[in-house]
Amino acid sequence: MIVYMPTIYPDELVYSWFCRYYVHSGCFSHKMTLQELYCKKSDNPSKEFIGNLNPEVIGQMEKIYPLDELVLNHTMFPQYARFIPLEQKKVALYRLAHDSCDVHHLFPVLPRNDGERYLRFCPLCVKDDRKTYGEAYWHRKHQIRNMRMCTKHKCMLMESSVPAKSEQGFTFCPAENYISSDETIFIDDPMVIRYAEYLDMVFNAPIDFENDIPTSSILYDGMSRTKYLKQSGRSRYTKMLADDMSEFYRNMGIYSVASVYQIQRVLLENLHDFSVVCQIAFFLGMGAEELTASALTKEQIQQEQDSHYMRNTVSVNWDLLDRETAPVLEKLVRAVYDGTANENGRPERVSEKLVYREMNLLGHQLENMPKCKAIFEKYTESYPETWARKIIWAYRKLEEEGKPFCWTDIRRISGVKKKNFQAVVPYLMKYTDVDTVSQIVALVVS
Repeated sequence: MIVYMPTIYPDELVYSWFCRYYVHSGCFSHKMTLQELYCKKSDNPSKEFIGNLNPEVIGQMEKIYPLDELVLNHTMFPQYARFIPLEQKKVALYRLAHDSCDVHHLFPVLPRNDGERYLRFCPLCVKDDRKTYGEAYWHRKHQIRNMRMCTKHKCMLMESSVPAKSEQGFTFCPAENYISSDETIFIDDPMVIRYAEYLDMVFNAPIDFENDIPTSSILYDGMSRTKYLKQSGRSRYTKMLADDMSEFYRNMGIYSVASVYQIQRVLLENLHDFSVVCQIAFFLGMGAEELTASALTKEQIQQEQDSHYMRNTVSVNWDLLDRETAPVLEKLVRAVYDGTANENGRPERVSEKLVYREMNLLGHQLENMPKCKAIFEKYTESYPETWARKIIWAYRKLEEEGKPFCWTDIRRISGVKKKNFQAVVPYLMKYTDVDTVSQIVALVVS
């Protein structure tokens, strides 16, 4: 039973709210707080969303703040769901508020770039928060991908020591305790300021749950007023657009500039990444309202949809596609392989099905893309080899916690069944030392 819940602050992440609950409630440990808020000990809540709250907490929470509004106003939902199709958007909102699910099943959550790996803060917002509320807190808008500055104070955002991605050993890190006094670095580049304000406006704009206007149609309309769309409307000069965007944003120093492959996928409605869409729209000179509250007619939408007939008839420049796709693929499969793509950090098997799905490739296209094929083959392995890496990862995780553990603990977090262990043994030595293998084997036979 939650006796007291602090007031949630403007633009505060739910994670930040729960961190302050941890402090104000007098809980003795992170584990105790997890048990009070969530359904199971094994729940590993995301710092960007809410997590699998227990029914009692949900009942109390609804009296304070409707869960749908909590998702919309205090999680990173607007960043990940802003541009996905309408029905997918509705399902994502419902499941994040009322169901237990992995956010990766609702929309793409790409690996983080340098500069985005830790929760960020504005030194001047910290001073304002302490003056107004008596404590600092984690702001949502400071965590937007490719957001480098605070739009209120026009200064650089600073990285804290708190990882933005949830870890196996979940901890509540209140901003007040984890933010140090940092030097304030002001930004005077008007274009950098305008771009940050644009991200802010798009992120905070009301989300339309009534109209299903494809983002590709909105961007097509924006391109129609530029040199990047042929007068007939049948051809997009995507390579020219990507080259010009690359030069434009490279000078601004943002964390990740959209590649030609990502731009192509967005323009064909196969990718809905917030950062890529905003980069395209801002570069084309489209207003934030034009992007978030489009007034396109059915005829305008159909015009863009009809233009896609070229998709299956135009010849593919395989060499260019291979070169542009390779670094994106390398980043994706490495993150899957080593676990950084997973909220709990567990390594996974890189399968051909996963590569084709995540990269939106059609059947056998890898055969025409030697660089990408070589990257995929580098990470290809059998199921037993993947199981071996998972077991070793789980063993090291449990060992780091410094508490006694047994095979069932390894089984629980690795997902590897005991009946498969004999197939795993030959691969254990490939990824760890003899002593560790002996320890793992001893746990299995004990």
